[in-house]
Amino acid sequence: MKVEFDWKKTVGKLAQEKCGGEGALKFLANQAKEFMNPYVPAKNNVLAQNVRIYAEGDTGVVEYDSDYAHYQYEGELYVSSVTGSPWAKKGEYKVPAGKKLEYGIFRHPLATSHWDKAMMTARKGDLTKAVQNYLKKGGKR
Repeated sequence: MKVEFDWKKTVGKLAQEKCGGEGALKFLANQAKEFMNPYVPAKNNVLAQNVRIYAEGDTGVVEYDSDYAHYQYEGELYVSSVTGSPWAKKGEYKVPAGKKLEYGIFRHPLATSHWDKAMMTARKGDLTKAVQNYLKKGGKR
């Protein structure tokens, strides 16, 4: 007996759909954002609130959109390459100053640099479980 399969979708697309597709990636990214929130520096809460969640290819993305997000994430003071001031004029670029940032802990007591890594150390199991539950429920929260 000869059996033929005429796949209308690529193996990659089938695997993605079985794993929840774009909806699961967005769920994963959103859940990660929620779990990261206590680790994000929050002096005025702008950084923690200025976040985009989306899926790109086979990745869920959490993107912090504040101008200073990179500096906060690195946890190091950056200064103007011209004046050495933390404030750089338009057209100047910033360079690391070799001084670690100190994070206020009033709003987010766990605030730190590299908050994604801190969250994964503390909550990786919770994140995995949340995504498993999402998939078990057929992509419903």
